[in-house]
Amino acid sequence: MILRQPTRLLSLVGLLALGINVANAKESDYKEPVTIDSGSQLVELASNKVTFTDNVVVKQGTLDVRASKLVVTRNDKGLQTMTAYGSPATYYQVLDSGQPVQAKAKQITYDIRTRTITLLKDAELKQNDNIVTGYRIRYYIDKEQMEAEGQGSSGRVKTIFLPEQLQNMNNKEAKP
Repeated sequence: MILRQPTRLLSLVGLLALGINVANAKESDYKEPVTIDSGSQLVELASNKVTFTDNVVVKQGTLDVRASKLVVTRNDKGLQTMTAYGSPATYYQVLDSGQPVQAKAKQITYDIRTRTITLLKDAELKQNDNIVTGYRIRYYIDKEQMEAEGQGSSGRVKTIFLPEQLQNMNNKEAKP
């Protein structure tokens, strides 16, 4: 019994980690096995929680999540959240377009119920050479929307577009 419960959790962890741009995530990644490698793992059946620690690496196809700690929780309806912690925790995946997406933050949480990925504390999202940084970056998978926030009244969000990519965006908007 102890092995069956964690196995169900583990098989879904990789699917949860696919979220930052899941609408365009590399489709073949979903067919790959999920591998979680860590120095240790603690299974708490009473609280439906599995904690992986010590250089955690989650891989599924092109997906690569690295953290010092990964906590996966579930309830009787299934998985609820997956939270990666690190200094920073990192996320990398290649999209169907062939473009890589990279993210990092001290905390990366995927909430299954709301289908939301939240990068918290020193958050950075990078695609191509475009970068968004802030205290919190939240990505709503179903809506394909991203919002970024600074911390407190003096916190700022910073976005960097390279001139060439900005010109490409303008050209696409000008076409009928």
